[in-house]
Amino acid sequence: MAKRALIGALVLAQLLLFLLVGAVAAISFSGSPGGLAGGGGSVLLTVYTGTATIQRAGATVPVVAHSGDTLAAGDAVRTGAASKAGVSYPDGSLTRLDSDTRVVVSSVRAAGGAVKTSLQQSAGLTWNQVKSLVGGSTFKVSGPNSAVAEVRGTRFGYYVERDAGGNPVIWIDVWDGVVRVSGAIGSPVTAGSGQRVTVRPASAPTAPAAIPAADRQLSFTVFNRTIEAVTGTPVAFANGTSSTGDTSTSFPVTADGRGDLQLVLGWPGSTFELTVVDPSGKVFSRSTSAQAPLSVVAKRARAGRWTFIVRDIQSGPNEAWWVIVGRA
Repeated sequence: MAKRALIGALVLAQLLLFLLVGAVAAISFSGSPGGLAGGGGSVLLTVYTGTATIQRAGATVPVVAHSGDTLAAGDAVRTGAASKAGVSYPDGSLTRLDSDTRVVVSSVRAAGGAVKTSLQQSAGLTWNQVKSLVGGSTFKVSGPNSAVAEVRGTRFGYYVERDAGGNPVIWIDVWDGVVRVSGAIGSPVTAGSGQRVTVRPASAPTAPAAIPAADRQLSFTVFNRTIEAVTGTPVAFANGTSSTGDTSTSFPVTADGRGDLQLVLGWPGSTFELTVVDPSGKVFSRSTSAQAPLSVVAKRARAGRWTFIVRDIQSGPNEAWWVIVGRA
């Protein structure tokens, strides 16, 4: 599954991300990235696409989750197949969940302006955005293999995999900032932007290495890179895989005639084309780019049904892509 450099004392001063990978993986962060932002002191859930459930602390049966649901300490969130969701925290930081991912919000509290959050991840993939921490704010993510992560101002992926024997394997991709990773034994290691650390059961964390190309190709990586470029509220999602020369079928999105529509196409690399057609059937925009993401904005978008088409101009085989539509 697949999709930047240790820069000295200033970045290291922002270090607050521990990655403990083992029977429980924990991430600590504080700050606020783009995307969702928890209002007041609430931890909020957004279901972007597909389905999710919440199992309230102390409950034995999960219930269907909806965007806007609040989460309390001990609540567990699980996403379904072909689903994406997000958990936003009071300081604006957020965790996005891939399909078949399970996390538990183990503690959330604010004192003296500091936000302390603890998250346990037992399965799946998460993408964590953490702004620069302030005061005593922290963010922790725990998971299999006794791994803990602490961070200040970073963006990283936390992935719980299984090897051929069914044993948990944790890998952490650091996309921005710095992450300190600890395992069940050995000394912690520090990974910078563009690096990965792996933690296996009863093992020390591996030395940081370059994030594999395959991780950059992951549909979940592309999803996160794409949604980060959406400035409005995400309202529609489409995705697929394609090879050179492939053209997708058209996808519809409805405009109300009052707000703007922003269509963002993301892919790992190579060259793609996005065609946007207005409700009259006229081509509103046809854009080609070798650099993702590609964004098209329709100001005061005409009311009615808009469609968009994705064309793979040149890429490798089965390259993942996403189109996310924002409304402002």
